[in-house]
Amino acid sequence: MKFDYTGLISSAPDTGEGIVIFRPEVRIRLHGPNGSEDFLGLVDTGADNTILPESVAHALGIPLVPGKGPAARAFGGQEIAISYADVDLELIHADGPLRWRARVYFLADPADEEALILGHQGFLDYFTATFVGEECVLELVPNSYLPRITAPE
Repeated sequence: MKFDYTGLISSAPDTGEGIVIFRPEVRIRLHGPNGSEDFLGLVDTGADNTILPESVAHALGIPLVPGKGPAARAFGGQEIAISYADVDLELIHADGPLRWRARVYFLADPADEEALILGHQGFLDYFTATFVGEECVLELVPNSYLPRITAPE
């Protein structure tokens, strides 16, 4: 499955000028008791876990379990409180959907409500991922760890 990177306009940190950034993002559908919804998620090899805003869980009626371990640490060491749930995720692609169940983590009040981070646990561990920077393409091939499920009829 090949996915074109998403282009977005950002400000260069050094000059403040507008620049175009290309990011490896994929369309992902999340399923919960209140229905399903599609999101754009950043495929992030630097993220240990798949992390979503709590607002997504609330909208889909996904019951959350508060984390009992130590707080998670964001880039730079900032501690963040998280909850978790086992969720059905579905990768949306022209070749057809691919659905599985995984543990994902939910962040209360993220700075960016739109941030869906698809990290190793819950996402990347289930694929062989090839990032082709010069073509701005991400290729995902499911591996034997993917806990596929079929969609309910």
